[in-house]
This record gives sequence, structure tokens and C-alpha cells, in this order.
Amino acid sequence: MQVHLSMLDAVDPRKPSVIPLVLTVTPSQHPAVQDDFGNLAHTVRPGTGAGSA
Repeated sequence: MQVHLSMLDAVDPRKPSVIPLVLTVTPSQHPAVQDDFGNLAHTVRPGTGAGSA
């Protein structure tokens, strides 16, 4: 399963970025983790630099 997030650079909005989020699981694991992966994808936000973790 994968999600591609598109975000604009806060300093220069002409610089879009695409952030791929990829989850690799077996088919039998997919139902158990798909909701968690979706929730994780919704929490991704732009930071303010290297120390913004």
C-alpha cells in the first residue's frame, strides 16, 4: 500500500514536493494494518527544518 503526499515549500511555493509513504506487508497482514497506515498518513505535516522531528 502506498500514499503520495503533495506539499508546497513554505519558503518557495513554486517548489512542490511529493512524499511517498509505503507500507510493505503480506496480503494476510493488510486488513490488520490498513487503518493504522491511513491514520499515520493523516498525521504527516511539513516541518521547519532538519530538527523538526
